[in-house]
Amino acid sequence: MKFKLFGRTFEIRNSIESLPGLGNEQAWRDYLTLKGYAVTAKTAVKVAAVIRCVDVVAKTMASLPLHLYKQSEDGRVKAERHRIYKLLLRLPNPETTAYEFWHMYIFNLMLTHGAYARIKRDQNGFIESIWNIPTANVKPYRNARTGERYIEVITPDGKEILYDGYFMYTPGLRVFDANSSEDPIAIAADVLGLSMALHGYAKDYFENGANLGGVLEVAESLSDAAYEKLQESWHKAYQGITNQHKTAILEGGTKYVQAGRNPEESQALESRKFEVIEVCRMFGVPPHKVFELERSTNNNIEHQNIEYVQESIAPMAVRLEQTIYKDLLTAPEQARFFAKFNVNALLRGDINARTAYYHNARNDGWMNANDIRALEDMNPLPPGQGGDVYAINGNMIPLSSVPQNLPKGAINNAKQ
Repeated sequence: MKFKLFGRTFEIRNSIESLPGLGNEQAWRDYLTLKGYAVTAKTAVKVAAVIRCVDVVAKTMASLPLHLYKQSEDGRVKAERHRIYKLLLRLPNPETTAYEFWHMYIFNLMLTHGAYARIKRDQNGFIESIWNIPTANVKPYRNARTGERYIEVITPDGKEILYDGYFMYTPGLRVFDANSSEDPIAIAADVLGLSMALHGYAKDYFENGANLGGVLEVAESLSDAAYEKLQESWHKAYQGITNQHKTAILEGGTKYVQAGRNPEESQALESRKFEVIEVCRMFGVPPHKVFELERSTNNNIEHQNIEYVQESIAPMAVRLEQTIYKDLLTAPEQARFFAKFNVNALLRGDINARTAYYHNARNDGWMNANDIRALEDMNPLPPGQGGDVYAINGNMIPLSSVPQNLPKGAINNAKQ
């Protein structure tokens, strides 16, 4: 629909009902191509809910301590002398911190068919650095005769072939084929396409005059001079915050008509809220993590955070830990070493809940003072102060020991 006001032509787009149905994949591809909404990883991150969902998972994972452990007779100990210990925890390569590395790696993993990193080795074959490779620059292959996997990487100087042992790879979503991963953005093209279309719809809705406050109707056509004078005087008298709620005095049969809104158009804008929930559902992120707090309260937000760790962060941690085990450890090392993200800090409750938890753990003898201090980022107690001693509350004794532990004469006194 088109109309003219103050010398400008405005156009309001058709109702949202003209968009293709969610089940019609080909119609959506045609529509998105026509409107310039090609659904790719690069265009998907322009949707605010998408980049927030991916970023919050990537930031959470990148901020978690990642340690390499060695299994020994006394349990597991940190393998701080292993060559890749520092690479995983601090500095994967001279130009990238561990936070930056894992943040980018997880972004590629969540938005594409998988994440890749180049493994550089020294002349003796030991790993000396790990470098991220944008998934868009990688083409995976497998040797048809030997079954060996390798990748072709597009570089500024051309192309490079990396064979197994010289790249790290975490596959994305594998549903139908164990040897290939699905592109999550392609699978969710309907949801993301609708989000981008609604965003464009809302942009046009406001930019093209659909939010007019009202229209002046005049009885006769105006000359150019009269038109300019009416426009100038109206804006001067009633435009701006300071001129709100003034009473208008109109002459010569001029009428002011309050502009209404098309219910379908308003409903289309309201449906953008629902699309935020759909995007959260797609990435497995609770809505409150993308600041959609309509259903969140102070009473349930802590439980939602625990669910976020259990449903989103813990599975991601396992995927990356197993990737490290598969691609960064040799066969002999796999029998003794393993990597582990520390997610315990994310599961802590408030100060009262933590105090009760530590109190019970200490009294029941399965945590000592230094264990608790380590979880609270405190230094251990100095040697000789009992920080490493495991103790148990002395008032818990077996029933069979009760007679032996009663004071002398207590049994006779009880009989009397």
